[in-house]
Amino acid sequence: MKYKVILILTILPVLLFSQGTGVKEGFDFLRTDLGSRPLAMGSAFTSVTGDLYGMRYNPASLVGVKDLSATCTYLNQILDIKTGFIGFNKTLKTQGNIGFSLSYINYGDMRKRDTKGNDLGSFYAGDFLISTTYAASFFEHLNYGVSLKYINSQIDNYAASAIALDIGFLYTYPTKNLNIGLSLQNVGKAIDSFRNTEELLPSLVRIGISQHLAHLPLLININMYRFFYSKSDIFLGLYWAVGGEFTLTDNFFFRWGYNSRGREQKIGAANETLAGISMGLGIAYGKYHFDYGLSSFGSLGNVNCFTITATL
Repeated sequence: MKYKVILILTILPVLLFSQGTGVKEGFDFLRTDLGSRPLAMGSAFTSVTGDLYGMRYNPASLVGVKDLSATCTYLNQILDIKTGFIGFNKTLKTQGNIGFSLSYINYGDMRKRDTKGNDLGSFYAGDFLISTTYAASFFEHLNYGVSLKYINSQIDNYAASAIALDIGFLYTYPTKNLNIGLSLQNVGKAIDSFRNTEELLPSLVRIGISQHLAHLPLLININMYRFFYSKSDIFLGLYWAVGGEFTLTDNFFFRWGYNSRGREQKIGAANETLAGISMGLGIAYGKYHFDYGLSSFGSLGNVNCFTITATL
């Protein structure tokens, strides 16, 4: 109980008094959700343990990942934007887990034109992120984690970079099959800018609860998150997400989710009722896991994600 009180007292001041400045944030690719399993569950992943993709949502969740695990993801974004992720975990002999990850976004070749519309050829635009994560246990049921991240964005001959930290905590309540997670993400500073304007990172706070139901093979996740600097018309700037995972057999899983960010993906077209809804499948075969996730952006299109994870 005391850990729940600590989490509540930590999160509430941030949620209630960080109202947003409306300052323009950069490095927007950090908002991208990665991993087929998280994507299929609406990215409600702050309190899920033992999954390499937890590094993206809460570094404390790395505790419990099996020794020498590796994963890779390919995500087909809307507008043919290509995204990838590779991650690796090692359980240390002393204490804790250490993980490494690399993610990228390739926007493809774009046409360059001058102010008169003359074609000047093509240029490249893309982003990448390198992260190192360490996670361990304070006590038997309380985990913590820290990620150090190097971030880079490039547009033609211009580039911007930043250094950031993620800090996370995760409390497990085994007798209730309950987890509570809290993370602060993208807290850092730009070290290079595209021009003379130093952009802020999309820093955010996440809180989540996960529950394995007692009489149904279902994992339920409920999350809330808020960006520090984004000015929003929604109540307190809070987004929410809910997701579930049915264990149909020991080797087959069905996942579903909804993220309230889908409201911002609606552009007034008719075919937008599914915006924010996601689903997916998982198959376990020996030491390999194969996962697929699908997320709807309404009339903008769908995002497809494919993941392979292996215990080495």
